[in-house]
Amino acid sequence: MKNAKRRWTAVLLAVTVGLLALCAAAVRLVDPFFHYHTPDPEGEVWFDQRAQGAGLLRSQEYETILLGSSLAANYRPFWFDVFYETSTVKVTFPNGGFREFGQALDYANTCQDVKRVIFGLDPNLLSRSPAEEPDQLPGYLYDGNPWNDGQYLLNKDALLRSAYTVLKKVQGETQTLQDAFVWDGNVSFNREEALGGYDRPERREAAKPADWFRENYVVNLREVTGWLEKYPDTEFIFYFSPYSILFWDKADRLGETAAVFAMLDEVTETLLGYGNAELQFFMDDLEVITNLDNYADHIHVAGRVTYQMSKAMNTGEYRLTAESRRQRLDALREFVVNYDYEGIFAPGEGE
Repeated sequence: MKNAKRRWTAVLLAVTVGLLALCAAAVRLVDPFFHYHTPDPEGEVWFDQRAQGAGLLRSQEYETILLGSSLAANYRPFWFDVFYETSTVKVTFPNGGFREFGQALDYANTCQDVKRVIFGLDPNLLSRSPAEEPDQLPGYLYDGNPWNDGQYLLNKDALLRSAYTVLKKVQGETQTLQDAFVWDGNVSFNREEALGGYDRPERREAAKPADWFRENYVVNLREVTGWLEKYPDTEFIFYFSPYSILFWDKADRLGETAAVFAMLDEVTETLLGYGNAELQFFMDDLEVITNLDNYADHIHVAGRVTYQMSKAMNTGEYRLTAESRRQRLDALREFVVNYDYEGIFAPGEGE
């Protein structure tokens, strides 16, 4: 009886070890997160920006890293290769947290000699409570420790992603490296889509105090200035995306306009105090922000606009300086405070 139990235990153990070995071999062979191999620039299956971002940082050669949330996803890395005469890798995290971005930045600096960081500094992320910040990066991928690779090789999700990758490749459903995580071809950018994707809030009777977001953005800004201090020889280009006029309608109805400008004022003043920080400010491009045909919702802008933004960054046209900062913020405030928001929703408007 004891011998039979031992045999069954041995068989069960052998089967378990065999299945684990098959799982590890399949994940290692397909390598859906590019932990062991370089992605094919002509066609790969892209599905997880956080997990595959580590593989991009690990496998590519670059001097410049483009980093940001979903608002940065519709940039193509080769645009910056051309406009800055550099080599660029793009890593984006939807609704990303500053600690996540910092972790990716640290990992990038262990992989390559990073000379330039182009980062989308979204006001929505700055004003968000740090307690609500996502923390979803698979940390075992963002380090150089080979001893924790078991979390990848013996991972149910990685195994399922391996099967998914093989299936999509067999079906020919791949994207080039330059189009990794680009989504502007999957949605329409026009006035109808922008208004349809905008949930207009009820108007608040009293305006919120100017320091409404300060507790949040001070903590978030501290993360950003920490990067500047940690990597003093790296050039940081922070760009502020052109949120549409619907964003300002929302701020107006929620009584947050003064709080948003107080945040922009302190954040820009602080960052301009660092010699390795440059600010590109697209929020006051009135021609862009008032044309809802550029948007899919109240903040996400079309790829044709992101191309123009990337082209303009190195020209200095939109660069915010200590000398121009006050005038430009005041002019934008004057514009949005006095804008006719009801006209946006008037019958026949925009037809």
